[in-house]
Amino acid sequence: MTSQSLQSLSDPELLRAVKKNSDAFSLLYQRHVARVYRYLLFRVGNVQDAQDLTAQTFVAALEKAGNYRGEGSVGAWFLGIARHKLGDHYREQRVHVPLELALVLPDAEAWLEDWVATQLQHEQVAQALRLLPAERAEALALRFFAGLSTSETAQAMARSDAAVKMLVHRGIQDLRRLLLAHREVQP
Repeated sequence: MTSQSLQSLSDPELLRAVKKNSDAFSLLYQRHVARVYRYLLFRVGNVQDAQDLTAQTFVAALEKAGNYRGEGSVGAWFLGIARHKLGDHYREQRVHVPLELALVLPDAEAWLEDWVATQLQHEQVAQALRLLPAERAEALALRFFAGLSTSETAQAMARSDAAVKMLVHRGIQDLRRLLLAHREVQP
């Protein structure tokens, strides 16, 4: 089967064709990698881990291509595998600290107060982000919270660098306005 004829196949047809033609999986990868990567990037918050998890997702999908039962979309199937890889990632990252170390914290109350204040600030920013127009919020999240460069953000959003710069600039202005308004309302 030629790559031209593969283009006309639906995702489930391509997945069934993977055993006979590796180009079929390559085309599935091209169709779904951005969505999987974007999902993982928002969940893990850094480019390196998102790239690693995306690669792991597609390797696992290639290995399990024969297990696809045709229920739901292939895109959802890929994202289900990504969710499992994300869970594995978080289990591996879990840090086990001996209980004895908790006894040597210099001033647990001061540390806790600082931590709570930081968490409250993060929550305020997250709430304000939800009030922004979707594209501005996404540009800010990709640019600052995920650590992507302007070019990388433009690529992830399928926008030009100039469009992303404008979205980020306007998003920052909106975010600043919302957070200042929130402070004025606080007692």
